[in-house]
Amino acid sequence: MRKLEWVALILVIIVAIGGGILRSGDAVPENHSPRRPGPELFEPIYWDAETRAWLKEGAKNLRPKAPGAPTYLTEGYMKEGDVEGSSTGSAFSVSSKGYWLTARHVIEGCDEAFLQTGNQEAARILDYYLHPGADVALLATRRAPVGLPLSQLGVKTRDSFNVGFPKGSPGAVHGLYLGEMTMRHTGRLRYRERVDAWSIVSEIPRKFNSLGGLSGGAVINDSGEIVGIVQSESPRRGRFMTARPEVLQNMFEVAGIKIPMNSKPASSTEISEANYQNMARELIVTLRVSKVLCFVD
Repeated sequence: MRKLEWVALILVIIVAIGGGILRSGDAVPENHSPRRPGPELFEPIYWDAETRAWLKEGAKNLRPKAPGAPTYLTEGYMKEGDVEGSSTGSAFSVSSKGYWLTARHVIEGCDEAFLQTGNQEAARILDYYLHPGADVALLATRRAPVGLPLSQLGVKTRDSFNVGFPKGSPGAVHGLYLGEMTMRHTGRLRYRERVDAWSIVSEIPRKFNSLGGLSGGAVINDSGEIVGIVQSESPRRGRFMTARPEVLQNMFEVAGIKIPMNSKPASSTEISEANYQNMARELIVTLRVSKVLCFVD
């Protein structure tokens, strides 16, 4: 072989070896291979374990549906005093810009407040706005999951599916619409507001002695739209009360905030008594409905 050919062969070998070395520096490690994902890709989703059984278990009925709307009180009372200690509640995202709706009594009086985002992880609530004549508040954080859309048609629904954290644990309640009533707030603040009243039909995952903690939770119609905020309950009568849809729209005006239209329904399919546990679980594990942590010094 001629000298020139030897030189060319040596150069080809050098380039091949050099290219192999360079490529090895950029190679994907085995634990990042798409076929063999590393363990960090399997970190548990928050609230997954607590709600996984919901995929198999249906809601637990508390009473059969009545053929007609049962009688109910036309007026109720809610005593509001100073917050005596730390507590929990619920809130739901209405904009990925960092805005959430909740009940006024969930956030008012807190020295510090957070939205729980994981085990020992939370997002600080930076600011909040209180409705002057309703048990409704708007929270502000740095960002939020995609918001839930507010219904433009008012209630106009027989059933509601209410998602939040009763007694501090993820849960959901199916309600049957009873009608409007007046809620008289007494104590430190005195005002009246018109609210919607619902009868409890079923609950997930179990029967709660109290819905405390569900306050501020999302009230959702069968189209996946928000029609209210959970405010209070009457355990003895098996009923709960929620803010009316027009009050939610008014809350944005009070705060002087225009909510961007970047929301999507709570479910891609129609929600019913038979499947609402799936919708509730999805909202909770994606943190579109989150737990509020209120701390009082």
